[in-house]
Amino acid sequence: MGKEIHVDEKGYSQEEFAQFRSRLDAETKILKSWFDEKSFCRDINKTGIELEGWLVNKDMLPNPVNTEFLAKLSHPQVVPEIAKFNFEINSHPQELKGQVFDHLYHELNDITEKCHETLEGYQSECLYIGTLPTLRAHMLSTEYLSAKNRYSVMNDRVMSMREGKPLYIRLEGREQLYMYMDSVIAECAATSLQIHLSVNQDNAKRYYNASLIASPFLIAISANSPYFFGKELWDESRIAIFEQAVELEAKRNKDHKKIKRVTLGNGYVENCLYELFEENAEDYPLLLAEKFDSKPEELSHLQLHNGTIWRWNRPIVGLDQNGKHHLRIEQRTPSAGPTVVDSIANTAFYIGLVDYLANMETPPEELLDFEDLKSNFYKASRQSFFCMAKWIDGNEHDIKELIQYELFPHIKQALLNRGIDKSQVEYYMDEIIYQRLVKGINGSIWQKAFIHMHGRRFQELLEQYLVNQQSGEPVHKWGL
Repeated sequence: MGKEIHVDEKGYSQEEFAQFRSRLDAETKILKSWFDEKSFCRDINKTGIELEGWLVNKDMLPNPVNTEFLAKLSHPQVVPEIAKFNFEINSHPQELKGQVFDHLYHELNDITEKCHETLEGYQSECLYIGTLPTLRAHMLSTEYLSAKNRYSVMNDRVMSMREGKPLYIRLEGREQLYMYMDSVIAECAATSLQIHLSVNQDNAKRYYNASLIASPFLIAISANSPYFFGKELWDESRIAIFEQAVELEAKRNKDHKKIKRVTLGNGYVENCLYELFEENAEDYPLLLAEKFDSKPEELSHLQLHNGTIWRWNRPIVGLDQNGKHHLRIEQRTPSAGPTVVDSIANTAFYIGLVDYLANMETPPEELLDFEDLKSNFYKASRQSFFCMAKWIDGNEHDIKELIQYELFPHIKQALLNRGIDKSQVEYYMDEIIYQRLVKGINGSIWQKAFIHMHGRRFQELLEQYLVNQQSGEPVHKWGL
């Protein structure tokens, strides 16, 4: 979805869909040959992140100025997102060794500072948060879609495939929210941290399944979206919001269960990551049908189609500047924020946890039923630290205690085994993640504590949130 799309107001023709399908099938066959021949790069050991944010005015309301802001900033690593009040920062790929997490922190923090400086001219600030409590209903309309043509085209296609039937957003937490939407722009309310991790073909299956299993624990650690339209809903409300904002059914799987466009998945990978791309081609209707003037080996059509299937753990085929192809996993579950340093700590936690799970002697996917994993995922989305999770021993555990006493030591050791400097592990894990566990704090819990103490003063909440965010102190040190 990163490339601009060119299509006239009439949309795609049947011929264009047929041509796209033909190219997608051809590229999928090429990809299968790469898997069969085991031709993917084996020497890539990198990570990278994407951090989404909000533009807010002095009243802490969304400010739809991303076109002007991005033009003035003119930074290749800062790009628009779906709404005019969203943007995204992309890190460079970083070698997973030494002081990698400090490198990521300084890169994103420096770009954030440039964003702040640029936004002074627009009486605005940038904010990293999962959902913005001050978002207004009238702002979820197509007039607030970013200027990029691809967002308008995607919206038209989703609504067309739904035959004009409105999207239904429903969440039940401490309070309830029920609302109908006539566009996909509610997706803008689910701003995230996206973590990329390179994998070798030999271990890609284990790592992908490990990433699935890690997702509930990552949500518990990083939840930061308890309020939507001023209502207290899930600790990670953006999970439900995103799943419902682009709600399109595909086929039914072998168990006759509905396959969703935004999904944790339909089961573990059994043999290799190609299964997911095969599922893409066979089970998911085409959303876009752009024609690319590129070689089949560049997989442009396959990549676009994969980008319109929003798995919480997305498989990606990357191509370097020399045309060599590699595999990576994009983990999409954690919220943005509360600070850049918190986001980097979340990244370290995820990589260490996935390393541990993927290298266990007995694959954990053989011990944890996929339905139990899904249950963990949605319980963590609703209650973060305050839920029970089924574990590989067959028992249910308090999720915070499971992370603190069972998983945490293994995560630290896995990072050290990666070749990460001990000082990095001690800072991001001991001084940030462990302190969140000890104090029982994440972004959602802090936000709820503020509102429960001061009342439903969401502008004041965000003003204090912004002060804390700009201080650079991680969330477990924030006062109320």
